[in-house]
Amino acid sequence: MSRRLIAYVHVDGQAYGPGDDVPAEVAERIGAHAWADDTDGELIGEHGPETVGFAGPRADGSGGDVEAPPRSGRGSGIDAWRSFLADHEVGVDADASREDMIAAAEQAGLVEPEPPKE
Repeated sequence: MSRRLIAYVHVDGQAYGPGDDVPAEVAERIGAHAWADDTDGELIGEHGPETVGFAGPRADGSGGDVEAPPRSGRGSGIDAWRSFLADHEVGVDADASREDMIAAAEQAGLVEPEPPKE
């Protein structure tokens, strides 16, 4: 029986996903909730495929002081927000949109909420 990731996770700025060969030193930093056992082609995860967690702080201790990506323009994509949340140990649904990730960052107190548009 082998293990596969149920969704993409980011570790030290590198994305790993279902079907990727994850190096052993990286795999041990990814929480059990992001893995599934592959039994006859059926993935069975600890919490199911809906919830995906991320690797915690980096081995060098960094990650806590990472600046939030911009909300628009260059560098504001979904991968930047997913990585930012991963650095702060905030999990989001595997199919979360960029807007969902920004909302999760706001709810976790990592970024200030945007003022309502007039």
